[in-house]
Amino acid sequence: MDLGLRDERSRKLGCLFFVVCLLHLGWSWPFHSKQEPKKQEAANQGAQAPAVETEIDAKGEVKSPPRPVMDEVTVIASRLPSAKENINDMASNVTYKGPKELGETHPVTFQDAVRDTEGAVFYDEVGNGVDGTFSLRGFNNSSAVVFLVDGVRVNEVDSNAMNFPLIPMRDVRSVQIERGSSSAVYGSNAFAGVVNITTGQASPKPVHLFGGLEWTSFHGIRFNQGVSGTIPDKVTPLGGKFSYYFNGERDNSQGYRNHSELRLTSFDIKAAYELPDDQGRFYVNVKHIVDGDHTPGEITLRQFQDGDLRRCNKIYDGRKFFNTVVSLGADKRFWDNHILASIMYSDRLNKRNVYTTYGTWPAFFTWPYNFDPTTDFLNMKSRDRDLTWQLKYDDQWKWLGNESLLGMEIRKSRQTSAERYAYRGNIQESLPPVTDHSARYDNAAIFWRETLKICDKVIPYFGMRHDFNWLHTADAITPTNNVSQRLDKSTLSTGVTVKPFPWADVFGNYSQGFRVPTMDETVPYAGANQVNLNPERSASYEAGIRLRYKDRVAYKLSYFLIDVDDEIQWDNLKNQYFNIAQTRRYGIEQRLDVTPVQELKLYGSYTWMTAYVHSNGGTSSLVQGRSLGQVPANRFTLGGIATPLKRLGTPYDGFKVGMNGDFTGKQHPSGYETSSQTVLDATGKAGHWIPGYTVWNFITSYTWKEKEFYFKINNIFDERYYSRAYAGTVTAPGSSIYSGGTYTWVNPGAGREFVLGAKWEF
Repeated sequence: MDLGLRDERSRKLGCLFFVVCLLHLGWSWPFHSKQEPKKQEAANQGAQAPAVETEIDAKGEVKSPPRPVMDEVTVIASRLPSAKENINDMASNVTYKGPKELGETHPVTFQDAVRDTEGAVFYDEVGNGVDGTFSLRGFNNSSAVVFLVDGVRVNEVDSNAMNFPLIPMRDVRSVQIERGSSSAVYGSNAFAGVVNITTGQASPKPVHLFGGLEWTSFHGIRFNQGVSGTIPDKVTPLGGKFSYYFNGERDNSQGYRNHSELRLTSFDIKAAYELPDDQGRFYVNVKHIVDGDHTPGEITLRQFQDGDLRRCNKIYDGRKFFNTVVSLGADKRFWDNHILASIMYSDRLNKRNVYTTYGTWPAFFTWPYNFDPTTDFLNMKSRDRDLTWQLKYDDQWKWLGNESLLGMEIRKSRQTSAERYAYRGNIQESLPPVTDHSARYDNAAIFWRETLKICDKVIPYFGMRHDFNWLHTADAITPTNNVSQRLDKSTLSTGVTVKPFPWADVFGNYSQGFRVPTMDETVPYAGANQVNLNPERSASYEAGIRLRYKDRVAYKLSYFLIDVDDEIQWDNLKNQYFNIAQTRRYGIEQRLDVTPVQELKLYGSYTWMTAYVHSNGGTSSLVQGRSLGQVPANRFTLGGIATPLKRLGTPYDGFKVGMNGDFTGKQHPSGYETSSQTVLDATGKAGHWIPGYTVWNFITSYTWKEKEFYFKINNIFDERYYSRAYAGTVTAPGSSIYSGGTYTWVNPGAGREFVLGAKWEF
């Protein structure tokens, strides 16, 4: 395949998509001037969508309400999910997927749900199809994104990475993705963006049963069953209502490769008391998830080219997670609904057992115990406690609106970990541990944000946050490696949204970000400790525009540039973490949604971005000017959903058919920025480029009386591709996994999969 030709083709597709967007918008502009601007809902109504009056037709049946203007939804705009904002007032590029959008594709993983998101970065980290990475805007790992589930931060304590199987999608109600640095509200690690996930909510009915069953050709069964409801309070004088929610889920799958099994059990339990007239609520949430899966890892490029895609070279590798999250909170309105006070406490317990085989690091093959290959067992226990409270004040004086947000956050994290030899999967209790660490991470912060609304046409904001961070690590084997750091950092953000017409928003923002060194980076499980790592700092710039025409057309375009100072990167050559002087990321994101007729909804998105080492003033081996690995220069998505029999009414309008696909352009392999030129040259094109690939999916479904049956085909054309690759040299003797030599290793993507499922509600 001519990789240069394919990359040129992707650029042409992007340009063609941009021209089509302009043509659509050019056609629709003359009609916009005739439209009345939508009146914003009064502040005392909170963040709820406008109510629609019920109409009765001549037959006495309820008419379907008119569809709202595209993107007229509210999204989370603060550290806690209680404070929200209209998505068209946000001074940043925000993606929101509610129950309707998620229900159209029935995603199994988080990555499936956001596959069409512009600016996203995906690749399979361990080769099992469920532990893929999701990131944004040229950052190639999930630790650059803050993930919140019902307001609880769920990034891992030791590395800030995200364990995606711990987000069962059949329990997810909505997904919100806010791009760009958000450290001024969310603190450390919100470099690339923030993902806010909301799980299931109680039904307004006293008893509501729901569930689903799914079969997959990868020898898998997925099942969930739940019950929820709301009961009026006739006991206490408060006059509110009790609500409850329970969902249990079990996933079993053999996967698409040998030793890629997944076993997941999850429970989500919620109880709340809601005061009358939306004056507040008290709630408690409990989530418990057990996740066990095998991680087959990489295969050589030669094995991939020979068609041996199911092969597993690391048969002992796998892991098991035990994760429990308890959160308590309350929201209350005061002073004629001008003040909203919120507080939440969360306690997250996590236990992780991981088997990892090292097949490429020469240092392990010369170890005195002569384990070849070396398999290690890691046992980690962590606890993350977080207390957050905030006050939101809003008021309106004729043409001027004001919204103030003030909050504080206290976070305490603890972790212990021990790594032992596990030759051929058997833990070697007679041998001393490889590593034995404990760590404490404490954070205290105060944040503030001020937003003005001038005639509902100009919406500027300014915010800042100050963080105090303490990190203490203890090495039981080598106490001289103990690390103690105290860091404090102020970050600010500012931006403005201008609404010159009811159908157009122009926005721009500047924001600062920071990320403190993680426990894994300061005291890694392999390599040398780094006492003098500096925190990363970023400056993010964004400008964009949103255009829309009723519920027919919506288009958004944004340009971003992010400079990161002292970025922490792993140096493959020196087996150590280093601070790079500066990296740079910039690009263009655009998306078009079109509903030409009520039976058809289409969308397309195109992202062009680049990420590279801008300057390297440190002592690492990173090459100045080199691109960062695992960042595709071009990414294009296209899809649609049709209800061809909608005009015939019930029961024919329940039939749907859809198709979606995404093209990922060529990209450099992992560690490209640190790989030696000799290794890259020895592997040819494979050491420099991951070829572009395209994956198409199909779905058809039928819904009747709150029952739905659907059939999916993932990767319709059985595209054979790999989303991750890295190059290296093995110097071990022939008894290792790989004989001595220079290789390119790849993680093959999933082949064609058939899925048959059903959902029910009563």
